[in-house]
Amino acid sequence: MKFYDVSVRSLLGSVALLLAAGCGDDAGGGGAGPGGGAHTGGATSGGDTSSGGAAPSTGGSGDVVGTGGGGGGAPGGGSTFRVEGRHLHDRCGERVVLRGVNEMIVWSAGKDGVPEFAEIAKTGANSVRIVWNEEGSAAELDAAIGNAVAAELIPMIEHHSATGDLSLLPEVVDYWVDPAVVEVLQKHERYLLLNIANEAGDGSVTADEFRSAYATAIDRIRATGLTLPLIIDAPQWGQDIDTLQAVGHDLIDHDPEKNLLFSVHMWWHDADGTRVRNEIAESVEMGLPLIVGEFSQHAVYQCDQAPFAYRVLLEEAEAHGVGWLAWSWGAVPNNDCKDEGGFDMTTDGTFGNWNEWAEVVAVTDPNSIQNTSVRPASIVSDQCE
Repeated sequence: MKFYDVSVRSLLGSVALLLAAGCGDDAGGGGAGPGGGAHTGGATSGGDTSSGGAAPSTGGSGDVVGTGGGGGGAPGGGSTFRVEGRHLHDRCGERVVLRGVNEMIVWSAGKDGVPEFAEIAKTGANSVRIVWNEEGSAAELDAAIGNAVAAELIPMIEHHSATGDLSLLPEVVDYWVDPAVVEVLQKHERYLLLNIANEAGDGSVTADEFRSAYATAIDRIRATGLTLPLIIDAPQWGQDIDTLQAVGHDLIDHDPEKNLLFSVHMWWHDADGTRVRNEIAESVEMGLPLIVGEFSQHAVYQCDQAPFAYRVLLEEAEAHGVGWLAWSWGAVPNNDCKDEGGFDMTTDGTFGNWNEWAEVVAVTDPNSIQNTSVRPASIVSDQCE
C-alpha cells in the first residue's frame, strides 16, 4: 500500500490513471496519513494492483518464524534471519513462513503499535509489516520494533515515501543509512526484516532501471554493516511480478550477503485465481524467494468490480511455503475503496470486529493465519530449541 497526505494521494491517483490501466488509493499504491491508506495502483500486464497473536497455532507447513537472541543458534543458524534458496530462516536455522498483516503504525496516535500489535497478535500471526516513513524518528522506530517483538510478532519495517516513484528510492535509503536509524536497526537486527521501500516505481519502470536502482540501494545499506534480510517490492505500485522474476537472481548475486526477499503486492483483478496460481508456480520453479506483501479482497482499481481470489492465494501459498501479509488491520482506516468494500480487516482495529473477507483470512479459512501461522521458539522465548 501507499500512504501519503490525502491531497498528494489524490494527485498520484490521477496521474496513475493517465499513465497506467489502473490506479487506486490503497491497493498496490500510495497511502495517506491518518484516516487513509491509499494505494495509487496501476495495472500490470494482466491485472490491477492493491496491498492477524494468540498462542502460536499449529498446523500449516510446519515452518517456523522467529527472532533470536543474537549470535550462536542452532547449526545452520546465525545472528539474523537468512534466506536460503527461496525460503526464509530464523537465526536458529528454522524455516520461516510469514503469516501476518500490515498496519499503518506511523499514522497511528502513538506510532508505537500500542494497542495495535496486541490485537493483531490475537490472530496467532507471526509477523507484522509496519508502515513507516520519515515522519517517524529513530526513537519512535525503536519503540515500534520493540513492541512488535514484545507481542511475539516478527517486525517487517517498510518506508512508504517512494510509493510509485523509483526516483525517490535514494531518499528512502537516506533514512535507513542515517546513523541514528542504523543504530536502531542494529539493536534489533537479530529478529528484524527490512522492506526497503514500499512499491517504488510506476508502470513505466524498466527492468534495467529497477535493477540498477536497487543494486545501489543494496550497496548503501550493506555499507552500514547491516546483514539482515532486505525485502524488495515490485514496481508498478507493487504489482509487477514479472520484473521481480526478471531481475531477482541478478540482485541476489549482487548482494554481498545473498540475503534478499522479493515482495509482490497482489492488487490484481483475478477473480478465479488463474494469475495467482500461474505466477506462484513460475516463481517456485525459478527458485525466487517470494512473499506476498499486500493483498485484500479485490483490486484498488475499480474496487469491488475487480475481485481478487484471496482464498486461492491462501491455498497456493500454503502449498508452496510462500509467506504473506494481508492489507491492512484497520486501526488506522483506509480511504481507498472505503465505500466499495474497503480494505480494513477490522472495523476499529480490535480483534473480532471483522469485515467479512478478513475473518476468512485471519481465522476461518483452513489456510488462514490462525490455522497455519507458527511462531518459533526464538521469538516466543528468545532461545533456540
